[in-house]
Amino acid sequence: MVRFKNYFHRRNFTEFVSPKNSNYYSNRSEFIAAVFLLSADKLLWERSKSAIVRYAVNFGLIDLSGISTDGYALYKAAKTVYSGDSDVSLSELCDWTLIDDPTVLTIFAGVMLRRNDIKMLNWRN
Repeated sequence: MVRFKNYFHRRNFTEFVSPKNSNYYSNRSEFIAAVFLLSADKLLWERSKSAIVRYAVNFGLIDLSGISTDGYALYKAAKTVYSGDSDVSLSELCDWTLIDDPTVLTIFAGVMLRRNDIKMLNWRN
């Protein structure tokens, strides 16, 4: 089961990807994982929504100026799970001075969503 980072994360993600659409989205686990990660940070999510069109994410349209280190890590992880390119190193994830524990756990949850699809979400919690 995947947990959300906080109430804000859960609300934004579930408003964007509702359980009633889970059958279609389950075939697009890279999209679900990217949206899950992008929606975990308030400023990142506000800047990301307009870059998500027709079940695709255009990462080049997301303005990263002023984003926190945690937000940037979530962006890089979302881009990695979406495209399959390796943009986040294990040493970066393990550096507690760069990324806090809740963000690392959210990144791992996003990777699990990419791997196992939307059924991993617990929509009731």
